[in-house]
Amino acid sequence: MTTLSGLTTQELETLSSKAIAAKANAYCPYSKFRVGACVLTKTGEYIAGANVENVAYPVGTCAERVAFGTAVAAGHHDFKAVAVATDITPGASPCGMCRQL
Repeated sequence: MTTLSGLTTQELETLSSKAIAAKANAYCPYSKFRVGACVLTKTGEYIAGANVENVAYPVGTCAERVAFGTAVAAGHHDFKAVAVATDITPGASPCGMCRQL
């Protein structure tokens, strides 16, 4: 079955669960704001990332950029979807830099 997003139900569930699980790897000792992300490549691979903070605020890296950077470093260039998970409800929207990416 295909969802409204064009993903199968299984792809959506896997993407979501991997983004949620990635939060456990967040390094956020300052904000305590955990973020996990997962990208789905066109070839069907799931690549997760988590936010990495630095004491100098603008030097941190968002979970989305970690996931995409990891994917690109592994040779992936075509993507089907991305999921982002936080601990707040409703979830946070990606920052401007991540939207640009």
